[in-house]
Amino acid sequence: MTITVYTTKNGKRIEHEIDPDQVDELDEISGDEQLALVWCETHETWEWHWVDRDLLPGGR
Repeated sequence: MTITVYTTKNGKRIEHEIDPDQVDELDEISGDEQLALVWCETHETWEWHWVDRDLLPGGR
């Protein structure tokens, strides 16, 4: 399952299709989200994104 997240770089909105089931590392938590190193299908590389904790393996 992939989900769509958006980032902004140099004023441009960038769409990322990420797979929250493919997590390499987890970092800080903020509210209901966690910073995770996840696989980005769009760019075919590992990227850091804020992901809803319910969507991560073992969520909450």
